[in-house]
Amino acid sequence: MAGHQDPNYVAENPFEGRGRASQRNDAIDAGVGFAVSFGFFATMFIIAMIVEVATR
Repeated sequence: MAGHQDPNYVAENPFEGRGRASQRNDAIDAGVGFAVSFGFFATMFIIAMIVEVATR
């Protein structure tokens, strides 16, 4: 930024807002993502098995 002699000066980003980066543990978010995707594909598999058994 103009007028600052310190090369390590970092201006506040107006797009970040007050919260800045999330302080939550990433493992929790990864676990939730895994559980949701696993549940979706398990549901698809169960539906396919029901259709296969019903069409015999």
